[in-house]
Amino acid sequence: MTPLSDIEGYLDLDPVEGLQAAWADADLPLGARARLVSRLAMKSRLTLEGAARICEASPAEVQALLDLATLDDDDLELVSQANPPVTTWFLFAGADSDWIRAGLEALEAVPDEEPVLCAVYEAMREQSGPDLDERIAAISGEILGHLSHKAKEYGKLSPKARKFLVDVAKRKQTGAPLTERQLNWLRSILFELVESGVVCSESPDADQELCDQVLGALGM
Repeated sequence: MTPLSDIEGYLDLDPVEGLQAAWADADLPLGARARLVSRLAMKSRLTLEGAARICEASPAEVQALLDLATLDDDDLELVSQANPPVTTWFLFAGADSDWIRAGLEALEAVPDEEPVLCAVYEAMREQSGPDLDERIAAISGEILGHLSHKAKEYGKLSPKARKFLVDVAKRKQTGAPLTERQLNWLRSILFELVESGVVCSESPDADQELCDQVLGALGM
């Protein structure tokens, strides 16, 4: 574990230099890293995209770590001890204490080499009830059509997945409900868009309101 004196030493560096070093320090516990990166990012006054470039990470990854830093001490310590994969950070960052515990239990049960994002999400969904999927199903066709177009501009999602978003948008115009299979695929696509930075909390594309609706539906 990184000594406290070393952690404090980062704060004595130039904020941009400290931010870059703190992000790259694999010996920092996740909780300490989140708090430290949050403080240094604020001191540096970099934009999210600028901080991501400095850290050689995606804006979504940096934002997820910044969001983790907003958890209360007890919850952040639990997440830090589990040291979950980067792909799950945004889930834990937007969760309450019960959801976090459910997600961490699911994380422990996932076999090595198996993807963990869906397992953590499903555990949190079971803890919270059906509201999450109800919110996802309620996302408007306008937003889904926008996401399909934006994903194409960003070079994200397969053509089949982008077409599915357009098809669901059209389906919503008829008032037809989504099948369970369609809902599961839509949920997976939305997670992929968040992980890839197409949907984020500081969008550079003048579509923040739409992004916020998607993030809210995902409980983030």
